[in-house]
Amino acid sequence: MAEYDEDAVATLIERIQVYCFPRRIRVGEFFRDFDPLRHHRCTVINFARALNMMGMSFTEEEVDLLTQHFTEEGMQVVPPQVINYQKFCEAIDTVYVEGSPAVQVTSSPSTTQLMTFKPSSLEEEEHFMHCLHRLAAMCSARGLLFKSIYYEVDRAPIPSPSRQTPYMGGKVTKQQFIQRFPFKKEFALEDIELIANHYLTEKGDVHFMAMHNDISEVTSHEPPPFPTSTLVLKPDHSTWSQSQHSVLEKVRAKAVEKRLRMKDQFQDFDPLRKGTVAPSQVKTVFTILDLAKYLDRHDFEQLIGMYQRDDGLFCYADLVADVEKEFAGANLEKDPLAQTSMPDAHSTIVARRNKVVLSPERLREWEWLEGKIRSIVRTQRINLLPMFKDMDRTNCGHISKSQYYRVMQSMGFDLTAEDVDLLGNVYCDLGNHRDFNYVDFLKSVDVPSEDVELAIAQLQAPYQGFEPAQYFNGVGKVIPVLA
Repeated sequence: MAEYDEDAVATLIERIQVYCFPRRIRVGEFFRDFDPLRHHRCTVINFARALNMMGMSFTEEEVDLLTQHFTEEGMQVVPPQVINYQKFCEAIDTVYVEGSPAVQVTSSPSTTQLMTFKPSSLEEEEHFMHCLHRLAAMCSARGLLFKSIYYEVDRAPIPSPSRQTPYMGGKVTKQQFIQRFPFKKEFALEDIELIANHYLTEKGDVHFMAMHNDISEVTSHEPPPFPTSTLVLKPDHSTWSQSQHSVLEKVRAKAVEKRLRMKDQFQDFDPLRKGTVAPSQVKTVFTILDLAKYLDRHDFEQLIGMYQRDDGLFCYADLVADVEKEFAGANLEKDPLAQTSMPDAHSTIVARRNKVVLSPERLREWEWLEGKIRSIVRTQRINLLPMFKDMDRTNCGHISKSQYYRVMQSMGFDLTAEDVDLLGNVYCDLGNHRDFNYVDFLKSVDVPSEDVELAIAQLQAPYQGFEPAQYFNGVGKVIPVLA
């Protein structure tokens, strides 16, 4: 019988933990058949049989040390069941709670002992480091976990009958390593074999876990940054026509265009009908009226400064009076026989159009270019409208500037990019450099003759030759029908 040594028992238990943890072995399963009454004790012979069933090889001295350590004595202990295997199972199973210090068999210093040292020249070592650095960079750039590629073919260094294909071995054959190498297109076969030969073990296997640990030292496993696209607007040095109008003119034009009665919305915030609201409520009213998107911060500040009283309140009554004088007079509801004129297109041009203000030199260049296009259209009798209609699928009267360039090129007009930009500055009237108003462009370059205009007017006018029958006389009586 071996001499009892507590340090040797602790070392032996740690070795069993290292063996059981990667294989997820619960040692209690091997003692159930030897304890039918479930009193958690067994004989010495059955304890040795259970140890052999685990798949590890134990010497007689190691079995004696374990039996001496877990043997119990007492009134309730009836020989020959004197081995408390439950304490043995609890000592082994602590590895699943605390974690085994030697669980990473593939990444601990013991892995270097499984690999053989092969001296190489300085050039070969430099070439190997270059290949390893490329492999680490590509794994980092593509977010690849290198060790996960070989999980399915991974085999442990010691075979276990409890598991036919145990994992956590950290080794594959050289053929399996080359076959599953992820970057075959980027690496030559010689470079792959060079990396594999550097991590060969004594048995000829490739230690891919050691390679993974070397790669992980220079790569970061943090998640990649979320892709963002910052808005960088191209500087626009153009002067727009709406900048020459006051904010009151913009609001009046939009109110006339949409036929808005602003007074009703302001009175919801003025229960006493004093004609004033708080400045913070002005933007709320404009948002309800769908006018806030047409005004920027500077316009709001200017509008509030125009109608703000000394006590800090906003006098909306004066604003409503200034806005509605275009299409409604004062106290119109008190005069039912009063007649007002309908607002024309000139009243809403400020809100509908926003063009670039050109210098006199640029205007002369535009007039010369447009006169050239007009002469070509007139002499060659070119009909541009169908081509523009094909581009305008929504029938809104605007197309993109690139579509305008395609139409003009397909119709034989040799326009340069500078010419298209010049025409865009004139006919892009929505406050941007993209939407091209081809309707106004056609009215300028394809002017119909007087006869054509007269024919169009007569075609669109109501029929004048029909005279309706008179059913009533001058005093309002029905005229009888003559037989």
